Formats: sequence, C-alpha cells, structure tokens
Amino acid sequence: MSTSRLEMRGISLAFSGFQALSRVDFTLTGGSVHALTGANGAGKSTLMAVLCGTHARYEGEISINNQLVTLREPVDAKQLGIHLVQQEVDVALIPGLSIAENIMLDHLAQPGHRFHWGKLREQARQALAQLDVTLDVRRSIDGCTLAEKQQILLARALSHHCRFLILDEPTAPLDAHESERLFAVVRRLQQQGIGVVFISHRIHELKAICDTLTVLRDGKLIESGPMADLSGEAIVEKMLGHELSDIYPPARPPHSTETLLRVEGLHDEGLLKDISLHLRKGEILGIAGLAGAGKTELCKALFGASKSRVARGELNQKAWKPRDPADSVLRGLALVPEERRKEGIFIDEPVSMNLAVSADNSFSRWSLFGHRQAWRWAEEVIARVGVRTRGPGQVLRRLSGGNQQKVAIGKWLRGNAQVLIFDEPTKGVDVKAKTDLFQLIDGLAREGKGVIYASGEFAELVGLCDRICVLWDGRIVAELEGATAREETLLYYSTGGTAS
Repeated sequence: MSTSRLEMRGISLAFSGFQALSRVDFTLTGGSVHALTGANGAGKSTLMAVLCGTHARYEGEISINNQLVTLREPVDAKQLGIHLVQQEVDVALIPGLSIAENIMLDHLAQPGHRFHWGKLREQARQALAQLDVTLDVRRSIDGCTLAEKQQILLARALSHHCRFLILDEPTAPLDAHESERLFAVVRRLQQQGIGVVFISHRIHELKAICDTLTVLRDGKLIESGPMADLSGEAIVEKMLGHELSDIYPPARPPHSTETLLRVEGLHDEGLLKDISLHLRKGEILGIAGLAGAGKTELCKALFGASKSRVARGELNQKAWKPRDPADSVLRGLALVPEERRKEGIFIDEPVSMNLAVSADNSFSRWSLFGHRQAWRWAEEVIARVGVRTRGPGQVLRRLSGGNQQKVAIGKWLRGNAQVLIFDEPTKGVDVKAKTDLFQLIDGLAREGKGVIYASGEFAELVGLCDRICVLWDGRIVAELEGATAREETLLYYSTGGTAS
C-alpha cells in the first residue's frame, strides 16, 4: 500500500490587514496521527480551513505526492480525499434526516444523482462498519447522542475516498470511555493508511494518540517533529512561548458565611434525584462528574431552564424556587451554558450586542436602545475581561473559543447577578485562555459573588474550588473540601465508588 504525503509550504493568509498565517509549513503523511496545537488564535483552525478549501486567497503551495494542487473551495478538498470532522457536530448534520441520509449527504447533493434507498442504506452501514460501529441507519439523527453524531460524521468522511482526515477537538463532547473508543477508531484509520490531523488542547490525549507534533503561535510555525521525546510541560511551554507556571490563581481569603443560594430536595423530570446544596458569598462550589452524571441538567434546573421541583429553596436570603430563566435573571442568577454557541451567545452578532443583551434596561430610554451607551459599556467589558478583538463591532464568530467564552461571561457583569453558574466553562479552550478564565472567575468570587463551577476536568476543580460536590447518576454522592481534594478521589466517586 503506497503512502500518501500532503505538504503545505509557505502558507500565508491575511484578513483586513491582520496576518492570520505567516509562511507556515505543514506535512502530513498517510498512516500518521499528527497533533496540531497552539493557543486560541494561533492559526490552527485557519490553517486547516485553507486545507479544506474554505479560504481561497491563501499564498503558498500545497502538494499531494509531489503534485501541486489548488484548494479554492471545499469541493476541491473532498475530491482530493481531504475531510474535516468539526468540533460543533450539529452544524454539519441535517436535523430531521435519517442517519443514512446524513452519512451519504454529499452523494445525495450531487446534481442529477440517482440513488436506490436500499443501496444508500447499505453504503451507510458499510461506512459505519469501517469504524466497527453498528447503528440503525433508519433512525432520525435527532435522537442520536453527541458521540454517535461524531461517529456519523466520521462515517461520512469514509464514504468517500478519504486519504486525509482532520479531527477538530474531537473529544470535547465525549467522556473518558467514549474518548477511548474514538482513539481505537483513529488507530484503525491509521492502520488503513489514512493521515489524521488531531487538534486538541488536552495534552495527555496528544501524547496518547499522536506520533508527530506541530505547534503554532501567533500564526507562525514554532516547531514540528516527533512527539515521543516531548513532555506535556514542554508542549505547553512551546504553545505559550514561556515557561509553564501555576495556571491557577493564588488561594483566596476565607469566604463569607452568608449563604447566597440553598436548595433542598431538587428533582427534575429525568435524571436528577434529591439534590441538596448550598453556596456562600465569595465561594466557588465545584460540581464534579463525568458525561451523563447530570452536571448540565443540574445547571439548567437551577437556572430555571428545565422543569424541576424542590422541597425548599433560598436565593439571596429570600424564599425561592426555580421558575424560568427570566425570573432567575431578575433575582440575580446567571448561567454560562456548556454549549455556548447554541445557548450562550449570538455567534453572528457583534461583541457589543452580545454584551448588552443580558444587561438591565439602563441602555434604553423612551423605548429606544442607546447604542452609544452599549458601545462604551462593551469597551469597558472588553478591557476588564481581556477579550482579544478589534473592537465592539467585530462579529463574535471571528473570535477564538476562549474569547467567545469571555464574552459569554462578560454579558452578566452589568446586571445584579450575585450567583453565577458555569457549565464546562473551559470546553474547547486552550491553556492560555483557561488561565485568563480562571483569573476572571476567581475575581468574581473575590468581589463576593457566589460561583458554581460544573466540570468533568477534575484538575480544574481541585485547583480552583473551595468545596466540590460529586455527581453520579443524577445524585450528589460526595462532598469534599477543595484544599484537600484529589483528582483520583473525584474520579473514584464519579464512577460510582462509595465511602469505605
């Protein structure tokens, strides 16, 4: 079996005078799993977008097996066997269609294409079989889990003549077990001679699955070579451009004894059972759990975004029960959801609009919106939370994931929110942006806000939280002091372990 070789040489790309890529070289060979990493804004996604034919006005050369190729639109890349499985899987899938239709979507979209439903379903099954996955291809895509949707997108790529596969943050929506299954699939594709680009901020994953590493920083190539001899700390230092120091804020002074939020006997309509917790002023309360444990369900229930019932509740020293998001905001409760693009921000609107949308009515006078006031407020928030943007008028889609998350947090800073709930706030965010987010959240706690921090990243919980409640199967099964908690203890309880 001959090995395919793809080379990008001297790739440069600018947007409105901003140099996104500057003479970057990148080589991918068949049968290799190549890690592509760097801080948010380093140019990873832009480089892969060039490779997928999204940016037609790039400079430089691209060749496959020493033959120059031109990639000016996505169909060019697909015809050459280059396929992308993006992080936001729902964006690439068509709701209402079956699994088979979504796998064979590119074939169905061909002009004048004639097909037989039985043959189409069989082709979809064969593509899934290459991944060692069995799904009922007649099922609607709407009922699929995130892990299944990712498998469907992988099968779509394999339904073509796939030579090079790009996986953008593929494990972000997956739990540990699902990630291991994905790694097995990647190794199987590697054995088939497919070259895989693996983009991830999880350094331990890169060490586990990749044989080659390329690091970008500020749109420039920093290093490319074998992965084996590099430690995780060395990789992070190359990403940051300086030695790795403690990414967590220093210990906060003791928090107040005043209780901001208390809930007893909370149940939802599905997973959550008899949840009781309390949050004090100036405290960061961690909610630990693996995928499916109920973290997101708990965050939404507390915010009133899903139906629940409670035996007793208290918010800001007043009797309270979750009703709906509008009531929560009025009472000083805010949520930064896990799926920020779908639920937390308006991705195609400017930064100023996103920061003003949750503010009180101080921007309005005589039913007219004060755009100048909102613009000045946006400038203040951008400076306060450190959003890297050209200005309040920049569309949010143009910002990196970390900067989008800062905007999702910043929109709550004008109102009276005293309790802020963060659901997987560092999902899809690099280590530099994580440090910024940790400092921002720590600062909110120092101001006397109460913070609930729900995450499956146990190192973050140990490094940031005052107390940690562990969720398993919709129940709180343990409560630990943050100062003495250990990652392995959180993992033990989150997998069903019990106190001895």
